[in-house]
Amino acid sequence: MGSLADRRQVSALFVHHGPVILSRDADAAGVSRAVLRRLWDRGELTRIGKAAFAATQTMEAASPWEAFRLRSIAFSLSAGPDTFLTGAGAAAVLEIPMVGDPPDRPSAVRPGNAHIGHDRSPYGRTRHGYLPPSHQTRRGRAFTVSPAYCVIDIARHYGTRDGIVPADRVLASGVHREVLAKLVDDLNRYPGIASARWVVEHADSRAESPLESLGRFAFLSAGLPAPVSNAWIPVAGQWFRADHLLPEQGVILEADGAVKYDNRTDASVLISADRDRERLLRSLSFGIARYGWSHAIGRPTEIVRRAQEAARLRSGRPVPTCWTLNPPWAA
Repeated sequence: MGSLADRRQVSALFVHHGPVILSRDADAAGVSRAVLRRLWDRGELTRIGKAAFAATQTMEAASPWEAFRLRSIAFSLSAGPDTFLTGAGAAAVLEIPMVGDPPDRPSAVRPGNAHIGHDRSPYGRTRHGYLPPSHQTRRGRAFTVSPAYCVIDIARHYGTRDGIVPADRVLASGVHREVLAKLVDDLNRYPGIASARWVVEHADSRAESPLESLGRFAFLSAGLPAPVSNAWIPVAGQWFRADHLLPEQGVILEADGAVKYDNRTDASVLISADRDRERLLRSLSFGIARYGWSHAIGRPTEIVRRAQEAARLRSGRPVPTCWTLNPPWAA
């Protein structure tokens, strides 16, 4: 075990700088690099970048995305202020959701000629390309591209499904679609830009979770109109919000997250409330279908099939029109 004095000195560095520290942070604080080496040798520190460290206990307790976020911060700090995290690394630092597991290493971009070769290291990859000053930003100590640039980069490299999730979130945060569209035009000759253009055209600021974004994507990828996100429906003196509404079919789709009822002492109350809610909505002649993560990730066509089945089971009754996009308090 490291000595108490060593731990106290390094703990002070973490308090001041956050969960990632550099050797130069120790230099500036008058802490000998030998202290870092001793704690590293004893397994109390983990090297996560060039001369960058995190507490081993922190890394062992971190989720895969949190560990990747810390490695991305370390890569940014080691690369310097002319290098900006992009793609999954920027998404992790900017708290923009993505689909699936994080990549092995973060990526970064330096403003410059895109034909200049990539720089690779065990801790990350850096490329050159178009990055105007307006899309260069910082989160804490890490230098990243803007949320808008991050969305375009993810869509270019990961495709439309993975791109729609961060795009919905960034639009919901207040970034204008025109900003994304301008970046698509500026990057028009870059590989994968067609995917980014599709994502910008179909993103929806009303989607409130990655699961809802993927539910919309199931219809879009099938060449069908996307459902309306989070419409408000009044019934029996109450207002309910539907995750998705297919207005022409009179069908409500509910996105059931994996932990909606898990490990909750009030699970029975929630289930009862959901049953009452569904009964009231059906009383208005809405069809209702549900889907979860397994469908959104592995069987998106099942989401469409369930919606179509719910529409068929309505047996030709008039399509209800008692819904609005405006929340009840807007009146």
